Amino acid sequence: MDRVRPPRQRRSQETLRRFLEATQSLLGEKHFDNISVSEIVERAGSSVGAFYSRFEDKEALLGCLRDAFARDTEEEARRFAASRDWDTAPLETVVAEFVRMLVHQHRRHRGTLRALVGRSITGRTGVIPQTGLEMISPTPFGELMIARRSEISHPNPDVAVHLGLAMVTGAVRERILFPELSTSAKPTVPLTDAVLVEELSRALLGFLGVNTGKRSG
Repeated sequence: MDRVRPPRQRRSQETLRRFLEATQSLLGEKHFDNISVSEIVERAGSSVGAFYSRFEDKEALLGCLRDAFARDTEEEARRFAASRDWDTAPLETVVAEFVRMLVHQHRRHRGTLRALVGRSITGRTGVIPQTGLEMISPTPFGELMIARRSEISHPNPDVAVHLGLAMVTGAVRERILFPELSTSAKPTVPLTDAVLVEELSRALLGFLGVNTGKRSG
């Protein structure tokens, strides 16, 4: 990125790490637009001069956070792929693990994703050509599901998988990134992430028409 000067020495790398961690910490408290450079510098235990020697502006720092999110998501996908033989895993397991990873990544990078989505909606992408949300790609999961079309009773499995993944992804984004925008009634039980995973998995399996009833014998 032209607006970010890559660190070459260990000390510079450490300074960059502190800036990123400080911003991530602040994003847990307020929106990116309400965070000042001076707050980032203070929490990082650094100086304004050190900040601008590394970043052209605050938007360039957000681009670095997006890159960090992308790397983390790619690593998560590799861990998922290596965790078991997914070609033989029950379809219910594939669905549950997709939803679980979706919830985990949105929760882990909530502040960064809120800022990126906001810029995508308003057109203020700047040095960030994409929101970063495309890094949480449902494609591998969709392929796994389509490969098991014999277990899907929906009349059009391809369409069902595509729309089902999109609906679940949208629900996770709204619930975790922008819960204040939700118009649904307040649940009677705490909507924890575990409950979110369980219920969205159930909803997706139901939409696909997957029989999850108890098997006899």
